[in-house]
Amino acid sequence: MTTGVLTTSFPRHAGDFAGCFVEDAVRVSAAAGEVVDVIAAGVWRPYRLDGPRGRNTHQDLTGNSSKHPPDDWPDDRPDLAPAIRVVRIRTPAAPGVPPLFFSAGAPEALENGGVGIWLQAGLFWAALCERVRERAPTWDRIVAHWLVPSALVARAVAPRLPLTAYAHSGDVALLERIPGGAALGRRLARETDDLVFVSANLRDRFNQLTGMVAGRVAHVTAARSQPDEAPRRPNARHRRDARTALGVSRRTLLSVGRLVPIKGFDILLRAVATAAAQRGVAARDFMAVVILGEGPERLRLEDLARRMDVDLRLPGFVGRHEVARWMLAADLYVQPSRRLPTGRTEGLPVATLEALQAGLPVIASDSGGLSELGGHGVRIVPAENVSALCALVAEFDQQTVSRHSHATSVSPGLTPPGV
Repeated sequence: MTTGVLTTSFPRHAGDFAGCFVEDAVRVSAAAGEVVDVIAAGVWRPYRLDGPRGRNTHQDLTGNSSKHPPDDWPDDRPDLAPAIRVVRIRTPAAPGVPPLFFSAGAPEALENGGVGIWLQAGLFWAALCERVRERAPTWDRIVAHWLVPSALVARAVAPRLPLTAYAHSGDVALLERIPGGAALGRRLARETDDLVFVSANLRDRFNQLTGMVAGRVAHVTAARSQPDEAPRRPNARHRRDARTALGVSRRTLLSVGRLVPIKGFDILLRAVATAAAQRGVAARDFMAVVILGEGPERLRLEDLARRMDVDLRLPGFVGRHEVARWMLAADLYVQPSRRLPTGRTEGLPVATLEALQAGLPVIASDSGGLSELGGHGVRIVPAENVSALCALVAEFDQQTVSRHSHATSVSPGLTPPGV
């Protein structure tokens, strides 16, 4: 069997965290004997005619050059099985215009609008249609991640192939906002053989929008097949090794995600500063805050941390194995996501699930699918409620101090990992 996978997000190199859940599913299909054709967004900027003898030279986001053709190219991923074939579609970005599917991400880019962004979206749509038209005759089925554009293209170009479509947080919010979104959602529900939502919250919103009862819920799993990944459950030696390798010597609060408003990292910094003030200690001496990810909010978060005297560390994008190592080294994981004015919320971040699997105590806001983790080892707080988040951070800190002094026991859900 040959499966075509359409996605706007697929890891660009071994260990890339972005779109890792799509890669996990693809690896499982290949291990079951399927051949998998992945068509995904690429990261190349427009090419220039400045190569030797006028040959096309392309420049990626890091300034590296290559002589790939200007439309799409195969991935150089030797870590993937031969049965997994990945083709990237170039997403052109004019000077001063961020790439549509990278940087802050497509939902944020489209929300901010601009002719350049919408031109990118139209060009990607056309290119994706063309690639599917070329390859679909060899496929037995299609799996689409993101309803827009992946599932729409699948139905427009290959309407007879069985289609499984995964709806993520940006999908439902986009359908809620655009003219005709309800009608478009009804069409997708009728024409998709298996409509899957990554959280019950997204399915409920989709059904309310369309007036239908459609789809099923399947939480994205954090199962991984990387041969060198860190152990899922920490023991004292693994934890000591991770902390030594990362230079961690004090209590550390960890979060993972793009530095964009929906992640609520500004809320996290305010909560930590408030908890420190309540304890009567300087925020910089309270605990370190480490956020793994990159994005347009970096400077704003750094400025906020300086003003509040919070020890904030922003390592940027790190590999998946490095994320796992940070989860072994950290003491607490927080996902403080908010609901945006546009209505967009989180789906169910993979990093939160991986923090649970790593044995970390987890605090999350009740934004989108995160609220469904209550009762599964996650303490839930109201979204954008600095006081509520502060209270749980302070509680964790007090429990840690008490544990180390052997004075009291800790309560379920915030038990610090062994040291």
